[in-house]
Formats: sequence, structure tokens, C-alpha cells
Amino acid sequence: MTKHLIFAVDIGGTTCKLGIFDKNLTRLKKWAIKTDTSDPTGRQLLKKIYDAFIEQCDMLNYKLDDVIGMGIGVPGPVNFDAGIVNGAVNLNWPGKVNVVQLMSEFVDFPVVVDNDANIAALGEKHLGAGKDADDVVAITLGTGVGGGIISNGKIVHGHNGSGAELGHIRVDHEQRFDCNCGKAGCIETVASATGVVNLVNYYHPKLSIQSQLRPLIKSGDVTAKDVFDAAKLGDSFSLFIVEKIAQYIAYLASILSVTVNPKYIILGGGMADAGHILLENVKTAYYQLAFTPSQEGTEIVSASLGNEAGIVGAAGLIKTYIIEQER
Repeated sequence: MTKHLIFAVDIGGTTCKLGIFDKNLTRLKKWAIKTDTSDPTGRQLLKKIYDAFIEQCDMLNYKLDDVIGMGIGVPGPVNFDAGIVNGAVNLNWPGKVNVVQLMSEFVDFPVVVDNDANIAALGEKHLGAGKDADDVVAITLGTGVGGGIISNGKIVHGHNGSGAELGHIRVDHEQRFDCNCGKAGCIETVASATGVVNLVNYYHPKLSIQSQLRPLIKSGDVTAKDVFDAAKLGDSFSLFIVEKIAQYIAYLASILSVTVNPKYIILGGGMADAGHILLENVKTAYYQLAFTPSQEGTEIVSASLGNEAGIVGAAGLIKTYIIEQER
């Protein structure tokens, strides 16, 4: 029998999602282990991941000889060609960790590593909202803003791995809020969960619009979820904030439309759970902003894989960069 199994790893700061897939990305097994952050070299965590796969293979009667490769997603900047993670704060990896080299001490099949936002985009391209399209952009709206770009079926990395760092495109040209990257005005400062609160605190003293959120705003306890919930109930101030956020996201989408011209622009992450009210506002603003020919056939949609995107994308690394390369 030819090799037919893919090992997939989505490393998070608390848990590592592990999966075994077939070469068509059908999931055969999924489980999780605790992320060991005690070793700053990364070796101990990678050894535990390897041991977890060996244990499952023994239980399922799978053989390592049947494994095509292992895809790994990591929450940090990655030099894709070298397989090196350039530090990962959530994993207690302060310096460079050569994940491919370390894992290759334990396995003799190919290992491919990439950033977690990139693999989430790849997951949506293979089995999610961007299925069957070769040009897809995923924008992840959470505590920060991340994302990934798939162009001609491949992840955009750039020459040093900084390609598709979407959260650090400047959209607030007044540069009102500092970003954790050291600059100001990044979309992360106005369209993440933190960005929502930034906008609320900026505009509330300046506008005379009444809001049911006033007590929460005055106490400093307002959250992005509060704003979206109030907007859905028709709160005027919250609707104003949602429209502002949507305009920033749409501006980013319009830039992406004329640079990579994706078939799908996919909104995911906790903020995207706001659903229809955010998505429709983004669409309205996008169609007003974007270069008209670049809009043709492009769809702005919600992510569909949720927390599964990472592990599907990790398996997708092997399908994209090993299986399809050999054809």
C-alpha cells in the first residue's frame, strides 16, 4: 500500500491539537495534549507530540511507514523555507527554534511548519469557506488581527516570512492608538476586540448619542461583545462603532482585492462571531471602496471551520507542499 496518512499539529499556548488525516484530508482521528512550555528550546514539546502520535498509531494499528508527512502550525513568525520559528512568546520560545530539524530527529518523513494564521487560511481554502478556490484571503478578528493569503494555491510568505501580516497594515491614518508592534494606526488597533474598546472610549466623550452601554463605558468594563450585542438591539452608538469597524475592515479588503484579487475574503475569529451585522456592514463598505473590476466574482464570507481550521490547514501543508508537488 502506498503512503496514505498525514500527521497534523496545531500548537497553541495551552493545548496542541493533533490529528491524523488521509491524503484527501479526511480526518481519521483527532485529540489534544497539553502544551509543554517548560523547555525554551522546543525539543521537549516536539518529543511529546511525536510520542502522542506513536501512542495513537499503536492503538489504531497505523504504521509510520504509511505516513506521507507531518504539518505543524505554530503561533509565531516562521521562516517557511528553513522550517525555523523566529520565537514564540506563548510557547516560551524566546529565540529561534528549528522545528523541522528537531522533529526530524524522531521521524524520517517530511515535516512542514508554518504560522498558525497561515494554516488557518489554508484550512479554509481546502475544506472551509474558500473550498476549491486557489485565491483566498482569511482575516482573523480576535484579540488582535491576523490572517493569511493563499495565491495560486500557495501561502504567501514573502522573502523573510512577513508576508500577509494583515494586522499591521495601517488603516487609521490619524494614528490615534499605539499597536503592540511599536507603530500606530494598524488595523489591529481599530478592528480587533481591543480596537473596538479603543473606538468606544475615543468616540463616546465626543458624541451626544445616547447608549445603553454608558454605565459599562464609564466603569471601564465595556467589551467588544457588549458593543455587538447592543448594536443588534438597535443601540445607536453601538451601530456607529460597528460601522466604523466595518469601514476599516473593508478598506483592508479593498487593498487586498487589487493586490491578490482573491475569490473569497473570509472573516474569522471571535469578532466575526458577531455574524450578520458585521459581515453586511463590511460588504456594503467594501463595494463602495474597492476598485470595481477587482470586486467582480469576489465574495466576502464568514469562516466555516472555526477551531478546526488550524488542524485542517496543518494537514493541508502536506497536501499542498508534498503531495501536490510530486504530481
